[in-house]
Amino acid sequence: MGSNKTSGGREVRVVDLHLKAGYNQADAIERQLARFTGEMDSAIRAGAAEIVFIHGSGRGKLKDEIRRIIAEDYPSCRYRDAPFGRFGVGGATVVLIGK
Repeated sequence: MGSNKTSGGREVRVVDLHLKAGYNQADAIERQLARFTGEMDSAIRAGAAEIVFIHGSGRGKLKDEIRRIIAEDYPSCRYRDAPFGRFGVGGATVVLIGK
């Protein structure tokens, strides 16, 4: 489960996609992307305006995959880097959900 943070007077869901140690890279990415799409679908059904995904900065593979899926499967949505002061450089993506 993710946590909710207030942004400009409204609740914004924050989902941490990090996994516990022990997964090989392919399994980890698959699990993280399944969680990402599940959370996106849930946020859209709930009428959310935005959602934040914490993916870490690492090598950028998960971030790249998330952004590819948004472009291909969620054409009404946009994304941007989350605020540096709160999530670090490139460690999270804010998805703005189109209506």
